[in-house]
Amino acid sequence: MKVYVERDGQERALKMAKNMIASHFNCSKGEKAILEIFEDRLTRSQKQNKLFWLWLTEISKETGHSKDDMADYLQSTFLGEHESMVMGKKTTKPIGTSSLKMNEFSELLEQINAWAGDMLNMKLPQPIDLYYQSMGILE
Repeated sequence: MKVYVERDGQERALKMAKNMIASHFNCSKGEKAILEIFEDRLTRSQKQNKLFWLWLTEISKETGHSKDDMADYLQSTFLGEHESMVMGKKTTKPIGTSSLKMNEFSELLEQINAWAGDMLNMKLPQPIDLYYQSMGILE
């Protein structure tokens, strides 16, 4: 279970957490539970990643290439590549998305959306809440 807490909604969150704990132990045979609190930034990043892979699925259907190949291609195109020497051989791989900040990931998604329209003449699906949350427009 998840509870989204805003700074000015802490009292409400405490009541909800108390109810969640009671509900957990009513349904569980276990004697312990773990509560974890983390910043909402992670949630938005997960939403961005979910939208990214949803779009890769659609792009791969359109192009006939795998999602992973399209991820590599788009990351190389828009984020660049990392070069290294391994056993005397120069290797390159695309810069990944895991280290991107939220605004950087939003820019990447915007670039992919525009690229798909221009290069493939396709409109990528934009589940409204997921799209707006990924772009930082909605909480």
